[in-house]
Parts: sequence; C-alpha cells; structure tokens
Amino acid sequence: MGSGYQYSPRRISNDYFGVDVGLRGKALLSVITASCAGGFLLVGYDNGVMGGIVSLGEFNKTFNNPDANTIGNIVSLYEIGCFIGALATFVVGDILGRRRTILISSLFMIAGAIVQAASSTVGVMIAGRIISGLGMGAINSTVPILQAETSPAVSRGQLVALDLTVLNIGIVVSYWVDYAFGFGGLIGSKVWRIPLALQCVFIVILMLTTLIIPDTPRWLARKGRHEEAIAVLERLHNASIDSPEVQQSYAGIQQALEHERAAANTGWSALVANDSIQTRKRLFLACFIQAAQQLSGINALIYYSGTLFSQSIGLDNKKSALMAGGLNMCLILGSTISIFLIDRVGRKKLLIPCIAGMSAVMCVQTGLVKVIQEGTTNANFGRAASAMLFVFEFFFSLGFQATVWLIPSEVLPLLIRTKGSALSTASNWIFNFAVVKFTPSALKNIGWQTYIIFAILNACWVPVIYFMLPETKGRSLEEIDELFATDNWHIDNSHAAADTKAAAHRNNDIEYNDVDTGSHKGSAKDEHVVTSTLDSR
Repeated sequence: MGSGYQYSPRRISNDYFGVDVGLRGKALLSVITASCAGGFLLVGYDNGVMGGIVSLGEFNKTFNNPDANTIGNIVSLYEIGCFIGALATFVVGDILGRRRTILISSLFMIAGAIVQAASSTVGVMIAGRIISGLGMGAINSTVPILQAETSPAVSRGQLVALDLTVLNIGIVVSYWVDYAFGFGGLIGSKVWRIPLALQCVFIVILMLTTLIIPDTPRWLARKGRHEEAIAVLERLHNASIDSPEVQQSYAGIQQALEHERAAANTGWSALVANDSIQTRKRLFLACFIQAAQQLSGINALIYYSGTLFSQSIGLDNKKSALMAGGLNMCLILGSTISIFLIDRVGRKKLLIPCIAGMSAVMCVQTGLVKVIQEGTTNANFGRAASAMLFVFEFFFSLGFQATVWLIPSEVLPLLIRTKGSALSTASNWIFNFAVVKFTPSALKNIGWQTYIIFAILNACWVPVIYFMLPETKGRSLEEIDELFATDNWHIDNSHAAADTKAAAHRNNDIEYNDVDTGSHKGSAKDEHVVTSTLDSR
C-alpha cells in the first residue's frame, strides 16, 4: 500500500453509526484488522468459556446438578442462536453493510452476556445463550468478508491467520479465566458469573474499532455508491485517484460486478445458478469447507476437552482443567506458524497434509482410548492419548483453521458474497451444534468409537479439496473471479483511469435495488465530503 501519488483524503461519512477520524494506509488496515480480530476473539472466548464453567461445582449447584442432556442443551443451543444470526445476515447483510451489521450484532451480544451472567435458572441461561448467539452468528458471518474485502492480495491470508490466532488467544484466555475462578479459592456463583460477564469488555473493544472505519469499497460499489467506493480505495492504498493502484482496484471491482450481473440469474435462483461464473460450485465450496471444519471434531475438543481428559483418559477434575488449558495453547502455536506460511505455501498445500494428519491422529487415538477404557494400568497409554489431542489441535490450527474462514470470502462472487457467507457460516454453526450436542452422549454411550467417526470424516475431506478447490494465494478477489469464469472473462485495465475518474465525478449515484428486499439507498456528493443519504423511498 502507498504510492507516489500524494493526496488530501476526502472526509467519509459513516452514516449514523460512526465517525471518520482520517485513518488511511497501514493505519486504516491495522484498525480494520483489529476490528476483525476483535470479532474472532469473541468467537474464541465464547466457544471456550462455557466448556470450563459447566464442570464447576458452583455452576452445577446453581442449576440443581443438570444431567448430561441439560448440559448439552446449555452449551449447544448457543450454536442455534449463531445459526439463526448467520442466516439473518442473508436478509439484512446487504442492506446494512459490513460495519453496521457488526455494530448492531454487538448490542445483541452485550444483552446476551448480561442475561447469562445474571441467570439462576436453566431457561434464563439458555435464553441468554441464544441471544448472544444471534449476535455472534451475524458477526462471524460478516467479519471475514470485511477483512477479505479490504486486505491486499499478497497479505490477505496472513491477516486472516492473524485474526484466527487472536481467536485462539480468546479460547486460551477463557480456559485460564475459568481455571483461575474455578480453582482459585473463590466461593459462590461469582466463580462462573464473572467469566461470562467479562466478554462485554471484548464486545466494547470491537464496537469502538468498528465505529472509526469505513465500509468496504466492494460493498459500496455493489450498492452503486461509486464515489464512496473510490474514496475508500484511496484511503486503503494511501494514494490519490491518479494512482494505478486505485484505478486498477476500482476497475477490477466494477468489471467483476458487471460480469456477474450479466452472467447470473436474478432473485433466489442466482444462488444455485450453473452459470458462466460457477455460482453453484462456489457456494458449495464455501458451505462445504465450513461444515467440514466442524465435522473434523475440533469443537468436541475445545468445548469438552476437560471431559475428554477425565472420561477418556482418566485424569481428575483439576488435572483435566489444567491439561485443557494447556491443550489449547497448541492452537496459538499452530495458527502463529500459519501466519508465515499461508501466503507463501498456499491454501491447498496447508489444508491437505494437515487434514490427512488429523485423520491419522484420530485413528491412533481410537486405539489408545480403547485400551484405556478396557482397564489398562499402564500410564503410558494415557500420556500418549493426551499427546494425540495436542497433535490434533496443532494440525488443525496450522492448516485447517484460518483457511476455512478465508476461502468462503475468496471464492464467493461479490453479488452473493453476503448471502453465501451467511449460508456457509450457518452451515458451520449448525454442524457445530450437532457436534457439541451429541459429543457428551457419544462419549458416554460409545466411548472410544467416537474418535473413529472423526477419523473417517477427515479422510473424506481430502479428495474433495484436492479436486475441487483452486489455489487462491496472491490473487485479488477479482482475479479469483477469473479462475472460475468459464467464458474466458478477464479484467481489462486499459481504460481503468478513465472509468475510475468518470465514476468519481458522478453527481447522482443511484444504488441498485436488492431483488429480495427492495432496499434503495443512494449517495450524494458535497464538496469535500463523500457521504451516504437515505432517499425518500
């Protein structure tokens, strides 16, 4: 980012939901990444915090010693809220844009956190979990798009991997917070209420960073707000409209939009159209990769790692909690390494060997846990089984974790990116729900055979990824569109300068109608302000 074409940036209005503080270049990208990382931090903390709380004596005392099915409901119905929240962005995501979706969803999360921390009955706790889930699902569907649509092609994967490392930090923080409050000598319900309330701190940080960033140039262009899109591109590149970077970025976005509009069907059928931009295949890849992540078994480990150590391996509660906290440190190690590999090695070369490794680990784990549950007195089997869980999480965070949140935003065409991301994120959460809901029962009823299920599923993902997923590293989102085009379409930069300057000086940009919602919003130009206004419709 950056150019020899210096300029004085125009002020950008963020509607009624923020303020322009003049961020540009690396500073703007850093705050955008901080906002996205904040969203992922919430995912990690919320995923991890309940796993430690449900085994605490004070929690069980408050809720009258709930059985395994009730515990499963308390933990897993959060995923139903997330599923519904993700699907909600299918309807409102394109209307609100990336920023406003995140901000409004954060308010749901704050409300849900307060309800959870104040609850004293199972019903109220579940209600709080669902409310939080509504906000989390929408944030989780939107944040990867925000990051992908504002990041340079050469470092897009690296930034998403950084976001996922922060997610893992959130998981680890949640476990150590649970451990500190659960085994730190405190008494009473505050040992579980305070960890649940602490998520409000992270939500406020997310909101503050989101308030001072603009929406993405691709969403603005998709809505027909060309002046604003170009103004944001100037900020991102820290260069004027005269720079090739700004001109080529805008030309690529606009040409890709025109190509998609010409190739795609209208209305709901556009989502599954077998057209020249391969919309159906791209939506399948986005949903498949998200579902595959959950069916790998990773959240069975994250949510119930303490239970796995106690029931499968035979450790006492305190040692199980301690090992669970240490286990998730492996997530940080693997995702940190992936930051330096994902844009060098590529997505597929990380995905395939790591998923194959996860399958192999689960095969070994099946045999080890079988021996342990048959009553062996050899402690080495327990140590080996514990080690396998560490290796599994390392493989996952190295090759599977960041790519799953990167690929949907990369492969989905802009016209359906919001809706496709809503469906793919919803598939992630609904399979998350299934895994979290049935893991306790599986561990209780089929024991060691639970692990072989995950081994088989992971093995099935490898050929699908190898044969169907193209390599996307180092390509802009519009260059990825070229990979999927079956009509030999390519971006033409020969008229980029003229097209960009013409678009920047329009006085009556009119936003395209959303076929499914009928929304209509335009942009108007003042002398030094690029702002958006609601029209009389």
